[in-house]
Amino acid sequence: MSENFGYIDIILLAMLAGFIFLRLRNVLGKGADNSPIKSNFANKTEDNFSFVNEVKEKSKELVFDEASFLKGAEYAYEMIINSFAKGDKNTLKTLLSKKLYEDFAKIIDERNAKKLKSDLTFIGIQKLSIDKVSNVETKYKVTARFISQIITCLKDEQGNVVEGDPEKTKTTTDVWSFERDLKDKNPTWYLTELSAETNSSGKETKH
Repeated sequence: MSENFGYIDIILLAMLAGFIFLRLRNVLGKGADNSPIKSNFANKTEDNFSFVNEVKEKSKELVFDEASFLKGAEYAYEMIINSFAKGDKNTLKTLLSKKLYEDFAKIIDERNAKKLKSDLTFIGIQKLSIDKVSNVETKYKVTARFISQIITCLKDEQGNVVEGDPEKTKTTTDVWSFERDLKDKNPTWYLTELSAETNSSGKETKH
């Protein structure tokens, strides 16, 4: 009799597995492109990171898309300046060209050797525009101009300010060049060149 129960258990398990399989197939579809979970996530425009998905989708096209580039550049700008201030070389390595990363890493190492701490508060970007776009076939170089507001200073081991002012908001203008081959599956635009311009008014706002 126990053997009969064993066979019944096997049959019931097989029926249950088949039922679950059919339910999953109905819900998920035959392929990932038909998945309602995927499409619902992509349509959540209120999601803070929805633009990242948009940039990735646009990156698959072999035509430069200005709107998606500007969204990605704004995100990259904040990531880079904050990572540099924190001395986060791992993050910088994923966003900078090899040469520029080496330059950044050298400055961070020198700062650490002198036991200096960089304090930075990123307030926001006032204006972002594209100065120049050049390309050779699918290899693009885009130069962007960032006008932003930050509070920054360097402190020594005892917490004394040795450079900058922790109570002043500075308006800075940075001109950065990003490069990418649109054929590359990696959607990252690597920062390859940068320069800073002094604001014509030299305006600093007391914080």
